[in-house]
Amino acid sequence: MISIKIRDLSLLQFKILGSYNNVIHFSSIRNGGSSTGNYSSLNLGLNSGDTRENVINNRERLCAALEITSNRLVFPKQTHTATVKIITESFLIASEEGKKNYLLDTDALITNLSGVCIAVKTADCVPVLLFDPRRKVIAAIHAGWRGTVQKIVGETISQMIQEFGSVPEDLIAVIGPSISPEVYEVGAEVYSQFNAPFYNPTIPYQPNKRLLDLWKANQEQLLDAGIPVNQIEVAQICTLSDPERFFSARRDGAKTGRMGSGIMLR
Repeated sequence: MISIKIRDLSLLQFKILGSYNNVIHFSSIRNGGSSTGNYSSLNLGLNSGDTRENVINNRERLCAALEITSNRLVFPKQTHTATVKIITESFLIASEEGKKNYLLDTDALITNLSGVCIAVKTADCVPVLLFDPRRKVIAAIHAGWRGTVQKIVGETISQMIQEFGSVPEDLIAVIGPSISPEVYEVGAEVYSQFNAPFYNPTIPYQPNKRLLDLWKANQEQLLDAGIPVNQIEVAQICTLSDPERFFSARRDGAKTGRMGSGIMLR
C-alpha cells in the first residue's frame, strides 16, 4: 500500500486500484481526527464508546477529503453476518430511520452509483474491497472470523454476478490492514471451523491454540470465485502490531476506535 494525504488527512491506498481513474478508495489510519484517549484520533466507529460528536466530526473530515457530503458516505451496522445489501437511489432518498433499518445486521455493501462511498469499519477484522471496471460496480466487505467462516466474500461476489452481471475474471480485489497470521491467536472453538491450511501452531506451541490466517482464508474465497491471482492485492499490514497507525480490538479491548476502508465510483 502507499500513503497519501488529502486535505491534511493521511490515508492508505492500494497500487492495483490506484491505476484506475474512475474509482477512489482508501483505508484510514488512526491519525488526523478529533477523538481522544483510546479513540485517538480518527475514530470512524459510531457505537464504539466514543462520543457521537467526535465520530461525526471525524467522518466529516473524511467526507471533505473525498469531496462528498456526509449523506453519501455509507457504513453498514456490522454484526459479523454474511448479509450483503445493495445501495440504490431509493436508499439515498429514504428517511434516516429507513436507512438505519436497511443497514442493520449487514456486513457488506454493493453499489453502482457514482459519488457514493461505501465503507466498512475494522479494528483487526479484514476489510475487502472489490471493483468491477467493466460494469462499474463496487463492494466493501467486513470479514471477521465469523464472516469468513460464513463466506461473506463469496456471497458478495455472487450478488455482484446476480444483480449486475459481473464476471469474476474482471474483478479487482484488495485485502486491507488487519490482524496478521503471525499474531492472531485463537482457541479450538474458532480454528476448528477452518480448514487446516488456514491455521498454524503457536510459537511456543500451545495444544489448544492456533495462529489463524484470515488473509489467506479470504484470498482463497476470492480465488475460488474465479478472480485471477494477479488481480488480488493483500496489504499484509498488521493492525495489532502497529499501534502508531492502527486501532486494534485485540490489543486495546473493545473500547477503542475503528478504521474505515471504502471505495467510490467517480
